[in-house]
Amino acid sequence: MCASCYEDEWVDVTVMPEETVGGAQTFGCLVDGWLYVGGRYSDPGFYGSTPSINFICNADKTKVAVKVKVRKYEYITFTINNPKAGEQCTFTEAKHILEPESGTGASNTIDLGSGIVEITRFDDTIISGRFGSDTGKPISHGRFDVKYVIK
Repeated sequence: MCASCYEDEWVDVTVMPEETVGGAQTFGCLVDGWLYVGGRYSDPGFYGSTPSINFICNADKTKVAVKVKVRKYEYITFTINNPKAGEQCTFTEAKHILEPESGTGASNTIDLGSGIVEITRFDDTIISGRFGSDTGKPISHGRFDVKYVIK
């Protein structure tokens, strides 16, 4: 079995994606003022319809695990707790993960803390919203509009 990563050059990593609510498969945020956008780099280990933006909801829809490949060896991860359309909820356990290029050695993980998510859409297939830190940590101006998977 062969697996490889590819780069989707249609995704502009220099611009924050537009705020939408139609399942456009977009993700973007600032970390310490630096822009991180999902969708450009694939990851063959991901589930769902976009191989680098992975939102997995538990069966009772009380938690959504988020893992987004934002650069070739980098991920943003966090958990959305108790999402409800039109309401605020929290995200926790936010991390910026840098994997070693060679595939050997330990990953470098930076704690991005927790914060608030404003859910703009949450139905049977799509979750959209805005997020930012409430703990003085460096994650801000986040937005996403994705189709999620229930596991």
